[in-house]
Amino acid sequence: MKLLRTSGLVFVLALGASVASCGSPPCADGEACEGAGSGDSGTSSGDGGSGSGDGGSASGDGGTGFGDGGTASGDSGAPDSGSGFPGGCISGATGHYAARFRWAGNGPSSRAYVQYEVDNFPDASRWRAGAYSRGAVGYNPVFTDTFLGAGGLEMGGTVFMDVELSTARLATIRRVTLAILGRSFNTTASGSFSWQSFDGAGAAPPGFVSNSAPYRWYLADATTAFRPGNAGVLLRISPEGPSGTLIVNRVEICVDGE
Repeated sequence: MKLLRTSGLVFVLALGASVASCGSPPCADGEACEGAGSGDSGTSSGDGGSGSGDGGSASGDGGTGFGDGGTASGDSGAPDSGSGFPGGCISGATGHYAARFRWAGNGPSSRAYVQYEVDNFPDASRWRAGAYSRGAVGYNPVFTDTFLGAGGLEMGGTVFMDVELSTARLATIRRVTLAILGRSFNTTASGSFSWQSFDGAGAAPPGFVSNSAPYRWYLADATTAFRPGNAGVLLRISPEGPSGTLIVNRVEICVDGE
């Protein structure tokens, strides 16, 4: 797995450098699952997708680390633990604990906002997600792609997501799976995604996320970005190539540990 390209984010190395048991899929609405690092390259066919080929049109890079650089957030307001899916993970990942949210909107090209579905971590006091841009002044998260799927956050260019969690009261973490439900938002190219925290970083293979509908779950091993007993987890998720633009309907983080 390749290391994350930080794209202007400064991580101070001295500070550490800037999902409830699951069974087999259904994944969601019958979609199949793809997993990174498990013998499946995830490079689905690059045809069949339609939709805008461009993502964030902003330029520049004003982000210097977590918590800055984002000029607007898709956060819907006060977070909650949620219990829409008792039993935890729905992406196909295996784990005792799940944290999951979805992006919603009021029609194509509307403002995207977060709906929190579940956080059954031992410490659920820290639970927030949002979308930001490192370069766009007055950025508003965009909800689109409702003609080919349920729709989701348009994530391209300088747009990224920040997810705040806590692994406090977890003594051991064996595996963490980061899963997204969506597709590459490009008519000809597949895409991918990367992640980083103050503990580690990684990326799914290039072309891992297909541009075709219906939406599918794409799973990646993000264990190195998490450590037990951390009450201040801050995970950044960014789109990667070849397309560099994604539609993200849901994000799920599954933890195998205790």
